Amino acid sequence: MTSLAPVGALPLALLLPDPAGALHRVPLPAGGRRKEGELPSCEINTYIPQEAHVPWAAGLTPEHRSPLGLGGPWFISSIQVPPRGYGVSAVLKSEEAAMSLQPAVTMATAVLSVFSRTPHLHSRLGRDVLLDCGFTAPPGPFSVEWRYQYRGAGRVVLAYDGVSGRAHVAEEGAQLFLEEGRADADTNVSLRLSQVGVRHEGTYICTIYLPHLHAQQALELRITEPPVVMLRPDPLSVAPGAPAELVCEISGYYPLDVTVSWLRRGPGEAGGNLLEYVTETWESGHRRGPDGTYSLSSFARLAPVQPRDHGATYSCHVTHAALATPARRSIRLCVAGATGPSLEDAIGMFLAAFLLYGLFRLLGNKVCPSGAEEKSKKSE
Repeated sequence: MTSLAPVGALPLALLLPDPAGALHRVPLPAGGRRKEGELPSCEINTYIPQEAHVPWAAGLTPEHRSPLGLGGPWFISSIQVPPRGYGVSAVLKSEEAAMSLQPAVTMATAVLSVFSRTPHLHSRLGRDVLLDCGFTAPPGPFSVEWRYQYRGAGRVVLAYDGVSGRAHVAEEGAQLFLEEGRADADTNVSLRLSQVGVRHEGTYICTIYLPHLHAQQALELRITEPPVVMLRPDPLSVAPGAPAELVCEISGYYPLDVTVSWLRRGPGEAGGNLLEYVTETWESGHRRGPDGTYSLSSFARLAPVQPRDHGATYSCHVTHAALATPARRSIRLCVAGATGPSLEDAIGMFLAAFLLYGLFRLLGNKVCPSGAEEKSKKSE
């Protein structure tokens, strides 16, 4: 039972029989202290049945007049529970006989319920996305419309005429999953989008048309793509007393907001646990790629290095909405001449010298023949 308190009227109570159970599926929070946003949001307004004025629903009302059964008060309700992934809109028909028995209570039956178990979706680029939508209604003809809206602009992505059994509109990459249910059972009208891109981000409205009735459910699709982070130059080798610049390339991310920070860890055991921010940094502007993702370059200037800086580590840290934890790329500073060659370097130089020696011996034998060979040539 739902209580309403309209402005200027006495409180009104609604008793809602729901034969198909779409309203009863609304997930309620568990006991205990409830956090903000956990409770369902509920809105009920009066509703006027009327025929739909879209081509794919014209066949539902060929006589263009309302039957007598549409008389009496009607309501439309919307219940949304974003944290728990459920939303439902229902057209309610009041029962006048029940109202006469209990004047303080209005009994209204859910005639058409449109619901979604994915009112909020997130996807990465290039993946297939299923926008869940279903409805419950008495057996009979229906039509389906999927509309896309973003920043004030909109268009129909897919429109299905249930009377003729054909699609009036179907964008490339949009597919309707149509599974008709039995009486008082769900009918699936979910929409599949193939290989989504940035252009698919926005609000999708699933609308179900019945003769003289319609209801809809809105779904939000958000695209998130993590950045690719590269740090250069690599390796970082600098002569004593020379300055140096590092570049952190951040590319292929969406949405726009990204945060970059630079950290320096001192060399050796003494400074190995000492972290400090690099202060002389700057960034390029955001650049947008053909696929709608963004990129930028972050720069860090190092003070003239000294031999004691050899082994210091510089890190680029990137924070973005698509990353559970910040992305980090690090590089070790090598000050030229600060230390002798390492064991790996010595082995490499030995192998190179050995190969060169063998090469010289081989070439020397071919260019300078032996004395016996020269004598045999003279006797001939």
